[in-house]
Amino acid sequence: MRKLIAISFVLAGLLAMIAGAAAAGDLNFKLKPLEGKKKVELAKVLETGPALIAFWATWCHPCQEELIHIQKLYEIYADSGMSFYAVSIDDAKTASKVKAVAKGKRFTLPILLDPEQEAMRTFGLSNVPGVYILDQDGKLLYQHTGYKSGDEAVLEVNVRTILKLVPRSTAPAVCDSAACVTDSSCCPVKEDQ
Repeated sequence: MRKLIAISFVLAGLLAMIAGAAAAGDLNFKLKPLEGKKKVELAKVLETGPALIAFWATWCHPCQEELIHIQKLYEIYADSGMSFYAVSIDDAKTASKVKAVAKGKRFTLPILLDPEQEAMRTFGLSNVPGVYILDQDGKLLYQHTGYKSGDEAVLEVNVRTILKLVPRSTAPAVCDSAACVTDSSCCPVKEDQ
């Protein structure tokens, strides 16, 4: 039990450090889009509202499954004030497949290219998939790594909550959200049974 509590505090501390970095504007990037030549700068994007950033790769099947759901969220909420970006971390060996995968999966959300994985490292992500939502000030509001069926429902609740389409009091607590760092009721420690 004590180990579990200690681990919880360490994780909370790490999330606080990431959230602090986000608040300081350290989570910025300038990436080339898949379509077009003008680089997209996250700081400029955030001037218009919150942004959802999803890191993925063509060789990552869970990433593609998650992006199918993020594409649906993009179609529903793109006009609600949130920007959506899928950031491909494909390197020179697999970058040529990005356009084919996007076309085959009918992705219309903007795709950015991070072949050197600099943006991914800026977010502290070591493996894909990873989803982050930042507010206009660059503060990290939500983060989730990995993907399993059902994760998309939690992501949508967070999107709706951030867009104030759902009162926060009715939204379920999300333990991998940066909000848990400041809300101790979010991630209650359960005793082993």
